[in-house]
This record gives sequence, structure tokens and C-alpha cells, in this order.
Amino acid sequence: MINRYAIKKIEAIWNDEHKLNVWLEVEKKVVYAWMKLNVISEQEYLLIEKNAKINIDRMLEIEKETRHDIVAFTRAISETLGKEKKWIHLGLTSTDVVDTAQNKLIQMSNEIVMKSLIDLTKTLEAKAIKYINTLTMGRSHGIYGEPTSLGLKFLLWFDEINRQITRFELARKQIEVAKISGSMGNYANLEFEIEAIVAKEMNLEVDNISTQVTQRDRHAFLVSVFANIASTLEKIATEIRLFQRSEVQEWHEGFKTNQKGSSSMPHKKNPISSENITGLSRYIRSFTNTAFENNVLWHERDISHSSNERIILSDVYNVLVYSINRLKDTLDDLVIDEQKMLEHINSQYNVFYSQPILNYMLINCDKSREEIYDFIQKCTFETMNNKIDFKQSLISNGFDQYIKDISVLDEIFNINYFIRNVDKIYKRTLNK
Repeated sequence: MINRYAIKKIEAIWNDEHKLNVWLEVEKKVVYAWMKLNVISEQEYLLIEKNAKINIDRMLEIEKETRHDIVAFTRAISETLGKEKKWIHLGLTSTDVVDTAQNKLIQMSNEIVMKSLIDLTKTLEAKAIKYINTLTMGRSHGIYGEPTSLGLKFLLWFDEINRQITRFELARKQIEVAKISGSMGNYANLEFEIEAIVAKEMNLEVDNISTQVTQRDRHAFLVSVFANIASTLEKIATEIRLFQRSEVQEWHEGFKTNQKGSSSMPHKKNPISSENITGLSRYIRSFTNTAFENNVLWHERDISHSSNERIILSDVYNVLVYSINRLKDTLDDLVIDEQKMLEHINSQYNVFYSQPILNYMLINCDKSREEIYDFIQKCTFETMNNKIDFKQSLISNGFDQYIKDISVLDEIFNINYFIRNVDKIYKRTLNK
């Protein structure tokens, strides 16, 4: 991953030194399991546990000759041991080590993703509560609809991220497994109990059935969940971008004292964080095709998945955590212009009461829906064309021919009508 988007904790997990040390941990745990089954003596196990080391430079030197990374790895380890070295890799195939270790790296990375997601939900929940009674113009198709609670936007995203967390938890359960089943996945050269011992020692679940590899549907599901999360990140970022447009100006990304918006136009303030998140979200989703294709391997296994996984797994974690964290920071610094939102509401001359009026008239007069609708629509067009209050337009066009008591208009034209059930939405959502 390029430094610009690298996350130090993720890089520390996926760098070569740490990866090989987790390979070594798998080898040691297998030796421990053989010892628990009384195949290897405790003394030999303790020697291996204490003395087995991996020297990356030496491993790479051996790999030039063997052209096999695991063979080079086991031989480099063996050079640090005495006679007990014969127990290294006993009964194992390469992917017992590689897949179990990789799933452990995934588990460690998943912890970081989960923390970032939870931190994001806290920010969204706080925004939702803060703006529960703040009115904003609701829009559909990008066009003004009716006023609504600004807080509902943040509550919606809060709820969606929580659904993403639920999906992520399921993906975690399926991917965080140990695979110690041997060359064909049939435990012919291993005792069945070895895998369970290793899994327990490494805080992983057991891969119930595998071939020579952990099946890549698990990885494809995980990456598809990440792609789904990215779609939510982009959704939120896009909304920020839309509200920051010059024609709207209801929201603004925070702008630091010495920040610059353009190399040539000093007045510019651009939504660069949201655009950054948008672009990276697209990049995250691009991994899904590769992840799904990796599930199709020849017979028991091949290594067509191995090369790209060395790149995409660390990259997707770096970019995902970076994007989540950047969105949280963007939301924390978000500037909401409540006065501008109120101006936009007032600019509509109350025409957004058309649906409450429609509903009231349908219930309280005997005219057809079509006749009532056409009457109200005519009044709305007159309202906007002549820039007069909608209530006045209704009266001047004969509202009293439908509803005799026109004083009901004062009752209907109450801005709090549009948020009368918001508390119930909050209670239902937050309680879940």
C-alpha cells in the first residue's frame, strides 16, 4: 500500500516479518499439539518453542534454490535447531501453515476494522441526537419534497452501519478459522485432534472441511462485505458533496486555517475528504471480482489465488480502515448551516403542505381523488410561479368549495407536523 493511505497498525500486521512470525507460530502450535498427543517429547517441544527462529534473508537465499517459499521457510527454521528440527512441519502441507496464518492476520485486521466501524457509529449517533428537531428540506430525485428532521439522515446511516457490522460479524465467523488437514484435506498424515488444538491455541475456530486449502468462498464473502461497507461510506460522502455545492451550501466539510482549496482560485473550498472517500470506496469494491474468482481452483487446489491475495488483502484493509476513519473525522468536523436550511424551507412558500392538504381533503370531502389532486396541483403551480403563500393560493382558488371551514388551514399549516413521529423512529432504531 502506498504511504498516503497506509494504516500503521494494518501495515504492522501484514509486513513480511510479522507474517513469517505467524507462520512460525503455526508451526510451533502444531509441534505443541503433537506433544499433547505424546508423539513428541515435552523436552523437544520446549527446545523448538525456545530456539526456533526465522531469518528472512536466509529464507530468501534458500528460496532462490528451492523456488518454494514454505520449503525455504522450514529449512531456514531448521538451521536454528538441533535434532529436534525433524518435528518441524510434521504431517503438514504448505497451506496448513499459509492459510491458518493468513486467517490469523485477517482476524487481527478485523479487530481494527471493527473498532473503526464502532467509532463511526458513535459519531453518527451523536449527530442524530443533536439534530433530532432540526428541520431540513427533504428531497427526492434531488427535488424539494417536504421538511423533515436533519437528524434522521444521521440516524439512517447509523442504522445502516450497524447492519454492516452484523454482516461483518458473520463474515468474521466464517473466515477466522484454522486449517490443519494435510495435503488433501483428509487428515491422512495428521491426527484429527491436531487441528482443534492449534485452533484453540491461536484463538481461531476450526475449518470443518477443506481440501488442501481453506475454501475461498469465505474470503469472497468477507471482501463482498467490505465492498458493501464501502458503498455506505460513499453514500454518506456523496450526500456531503451534494450539500456543499454552491447552489445548496447547507453542509460544509471543515476547512483548516491554512488549508487551500485550489491552486489557482483562492476562494475555493472543495469537499476533498468526501471525494477522497468516494474514490477509495470504488477501489475497495474493485476487489470483489478477484475475490470471487479465487474461489474457483483446480481439483484440490492450485495457487492462482495466492499471488493476488498477497496484494489485495493488505490493500483492502488499509484502504477500508483509512476510509472509515477519514469519514468519521469528516463528520466530526462537519459544519451544518441551519440558517441556510431554514432559508430553503422558507423559499418554498409553504407549498410542501400539498400532501397534508390532499390527505385532509380526501378524508373530509366527497370529491374524487383526481379532482382534489388537480385542484391542489393548480394551487401549487400558482404559488411558485407568482411567489405567493400556498395557503393564500388555496383560499383564492376556492378551497371553501371543498372544505367550508377554512380555519382548518391554520391547523394544517404547522411545521411540526413533519416531525411528529420522529421520536418514535428514534426509539425504534436506537432500541434495536
